Amino acid sequence: MKESYETIKNRSWPLVFFVFGFASLSPWILAGSTSAQTSMEHPPHIIRGVTDHGFAYMTGGIGSGEREIMQSWGQDYNLKLAFAEMSGPYLSDVELLIEKDGREMVRATTNGPWFYVKLPPGKYTVKATYEDETKQIKNLELAEGHRVTRLLHWDLEKEP
Repeated sequence: MKESYETIKNRSWPLVFFVFGFASLSPWILAGSTSAQTSMEHPPHIIRGVTDHGFAYMTGGIGSGEREIMQSWGQDYNLKLAFAEMSGPYLSDVELLIEKDGREMVRATTNGPWFYVKLPPGKYTVKATYEDETKQIKNLELAEGHRVTRLLHWDLEKEP
């Protein structure tokens, strides 16, 4: 009986190693495929949140893939701002201030060239600063059920 037990035990070890090896690797395999899906569905450079005053916003848009995703997510936002150089390239890290009747409603720094925000209807002033140069939009009117899109340009060509 000792001999047959040893024979069975020796034959079982490769199977045991295979089963436990596969079982221990399968979570890593699944996690890898899940994280690949997650990064495509929720790109790390798109930031969605709520301002200090309770307004939903989204910023990002580095690359056409992110911009496509933001466009599909942006249905509920009534203001979309985009930032670029006059020569064409998009800009990021724009300091943004949105005011209504002189009160600060939104203060943020963009994480890409696009910034979406959902604000109540009314008239707003937008101030966007990049490299110490501020662009301003006065009397920007937002109405219920309509999205307003504005592009702000900076002339960043350096003189020789």
